[in-house]
Amino acid sequence: MRASLCALAIVGALSITPALSSADPPSGIETPPSAVVSASDVKKALHEIRKSWGDFNGCDRENLCGVYFDTYGVALTFGDGSIAPFAHVRRQTLSQHDCIINAREALEHGDRGLAVQWVMAAKADNAPVRSWMSDHPDAVVAALHHCC
Repeated sequence: MRASLCALAIVGALSITPALSSADPPSGIETPPSAVVSASDVKKALHEIRKSWGDFNGCDRENLCGVYFDTYGVALTFGDGSIAPFAHVRRQTLSQHDCIINAREALEHGDRGLAVQWVMAAKADNAPVRSWMSDHPDAVVAALHHCC
């Protein structure tokens, strides 16, 4: 019985370990596990990210930019089944451009959840877009790979 439990634990650990790819991801950014993401969703996310990339105005609306990311909701669910809780971080006076820079840095460190949340923070003044991004985190991550 003990041997079968050990074998089951090993099989479980091996099944959740991501397979190593021989191809290097662009810009040193770790690619997420494969998830089906529609091209139209990536295009929409990329459009919004590029708009934010060009906005260098700092945020001066405390009711939007002073709120913590965890007020956006409970968690992000990625297509591979992983769940990322919302961070207890605030945008404060950063510009949308700065938010995208922070998103890219989070992605470079392998934190997809925080990367998506920074993109959402860039869209703090647009609740429908921010909500769409929380429902399509894989598209946001894919768009970050192609932008900026």
